[in-house]
Amino acid sequence: MRNAGVAVERRMLNDRYTVKYYGWLVIMDVTDQGLRRPVKVARLKQPGRQGPEMELLDPHIIWASEGKFTLAGFERVKNEEGKAVEFAQSWLCALDFRPPEELDESRNVRPMQ
Repeated sequence: MRNAGVAVERRMLNDRYTVKYYGWLVIMDVTDQGLRRPVKVARLKQPGRQGPEMELLDPHIIWASEGKFTLAGFERVKNEEGKAVEFAQSWLCALDFRPPEELDESRNVRPMQ
């Protein structure tokens, strides 16, 4: 796992140190205006959160087991000069296995049966 492109120490990945983000993970192809080509992105949509969504460019599943998986890709942020900088980034994701009746019915995404 990385923070702004810098590897986080393994001991800091323990649950008590890790900031957890909850939401819907959506992976899709979009047209990147800067590159002028389709790019695969993973977006974490968080209900009630203001501001831009968290986004990972060119995501790849590196590992998956027991309801968890790791996505690796690139995070694009703007530096002090306003230029886009891309950092290698990894997301450790955990699936939330809630019964379908507890899921937000306003979404058009339904769990597979």
